[in-house]
Amino acid sequence: MLDKGQIKDWEGEPEEPAKAAPAAARPGIAGAIFDSHEAQPTGDRVTLTPEQTTARKRRGQWIAIALFGFVIVVFVLTMTKMGANILVREL
Repeated sequence: MLDKGQIKDWEGEPEEPAKAAPAAARPGIAGAIFDSHEAQPTGDRVTLTPEQTTARKRRGQWIAIALFGFVIVVFVLTMTKMGANILVREL
């Protein structure tokens, strides 16, 4: 969208962005799945309370611990499947 300072011979007001007409809602489960209601950006910022910040950090720590545990389990299972057979091979 052009602004007044961007062109020399400006004689009008800035244009309003065109808004899309809302689509007809679908009945039943199809409407619940396919009719999205996306958030419109307002420019407002969300500020978390100290309790929410602490909960977010704790949740992130538990996710990191679970991921590390999963990696360890996969490593241990891989090593037990291979076992000593990894050293027995033809060269």
